[in-house]
Amino acid sequence: MLKRIKYLLGAACAALVLGSCSQVGSVAGVSGGGKLVVLDIGHFVGGEGAMTPGPVNGKRLAENAFWYQYSYYAKKEIEKAGYRCVVCNRGNAPATEPLASYARRAGVVHLKHPDHNAARYPSRYHADRVGSGVVSADYGIYCKADAMVFLHHNSSSNGWTGGASPSIIICNRYNGRPLANSIASTLNREILNHGMPNGGRECGVIARYVDADRSAAWMNACDDSGIPAAVIEAAFLNNRGHAEFLADDANARRYAESIGRGIVAYLRSGQRVNHVRANENQADEGSFGYAAESRRLSVPGAKLLVR
Repeated sequence: MLKRIKYLLGAACAALVLGSCSQVGSVAGVSGGGKLVVLDIGHFVGGEGAMTPGPVNGKRLAENAFWYQYSYYAKKEIEKAGYRCVVCNRGNAPATEPLASYARRAGVVHLKHPDHNAARYPSRYHADRVGSGVVSADYGIYCKADAMVFLHHNSSSNGWTGGASPSIIICNRYNGRPLANSIASTLNREILNHGMPNGGRECGVIARYVDADRSAAWMNACDDSGIPAAVIEAAFLNNRGHAEFLADDANARRYAESIGRGIVAYLRSGQRVNHVRANENQADEGSFGYAAESRRLSVPGAKLLVR
């Protein structure tokens, strides 16, 4: 019962915050209609995500803190091209500096739903899409975003590596590949092996949609609503070459701006697929319960289509 009450309170809080999307035009600083991009800062304060194994150039990089600082530069590239952009984060607003100032600068909308212990919960729009952090995808759906990009880093171990890392952009199965291809192409042309060493290996694109796979719930929820979505997993914080590149402020700005330019190139390309889920009651590989891991869980509010 206590678990159920906590879930309902969290859902009510998220609904109130999602209502702030009516203010997206003013937050983004671009009035009127036009295409809208939602950028999501990965993880949350208190759950930093990937980190460098140790200090690099006097600082230790953390995934969440990095994007609080540098999402602003991706946003500015998008706005400079004439599109609207809003930045969100699943967690609570940071209370300490410099993150609090970075959040104000980027106009971050905080969804107040940190998922401690990677707790999974359903999308409020597509209840068989279940995963931690899915509140951010719901925010993009509420905003009717033309593109949603989740800003993340990756890591393959707790120790340093060098050479090539498997840099990828994750996308949703039906709508996301043109967006992901555009971002990957821009990073390959401007960043990877052009300042950020990666042993000659380029950034690839992979669709993620199977239940319980990392970020699949976000991708599927956006896909069901016809929204192209991508997750940035191009930089590995345990790759010393990547970390040394990103530890330099000018390079970190270049990286964020390159992602912004990749998004802009997609928006200008006119390649939107416009696929929308035809039947909310038809199960697929992304439905809760398809994976054995999910069948062992009891998740309040999750829609079980897989029998």
